[in-house]
Amino acid sequence: MAPSNDRRLSAPSYSNPTHRVVEPPLRFSCSLQGRPSCIPEPLRISKLSSAKAHGIRFEKALHKALPGSIYGQWWEFEDARGHGLCQTDLIYPFHLQPGPATIAVIEVKYTLVPGAHSKLSSLYIPVVQRATNCQVAGIVIVKNLDPRFRRGKIFTSLRPAVDAALDTGYPSLIQWSGQNLLHSPLPSLRSVDNAYHCVSQTD
Repeated sequence: MAPSNDRRLSAPSYSNPTHRVVEPPLRFSCSLQGRPSCIPEPLRISKLSSAKAHGIRFEKALHKALPGSIYGQWWEFEDARGHGLCQTDLIYPFHLQPGPATIAVIEVKYTLVPGAHSKLSSLYIPVVQRATNCQVAGIVIVKNLDPRFRRGKIFTSLRPAVDAALDTGYPSLIQWSGQNLLHSPLPSLRSVDNAYHCVSQTD
């Protein structure tokens, strides 16, 4: 869920009216320390519409419910279309044992809308995977479901949703109404930089 000025701007803009799509080959990707200077400051919650304000509050509540998650991380990348920028809602880095380091890339929506799963698959997952060289699982977390857009199983906690996303190669869906998303506390990594050190960097 993004503010009304759309914090996921790409530079330059592209013809896709919904969101930027990574066009292979993805030559480069990295995390940024903060908001790029070419991206305007997001509007204050008091300036947003009621629906947008609900969405931002839901994002922040979810961030608080996932200790160790990273909120609003900016990424820079270059693909066949050129330079691009994007911002993930939340990422949650952790270890699945046995196995390599895993990062859950979470797209947050107050109400499920079309395009949430495809945005993860076509933009955020490849960008984060290229930048970190970790396993990346796409997760959509919503408060309200819309039966027109729901697909497959609906999960209530993070670990099974991540397992399913890794198994199927398709983002999982969680409906969150305040329940504990981490039934068994996992050894969460406290920063993107720490997540990078879990595995060897790509050239």
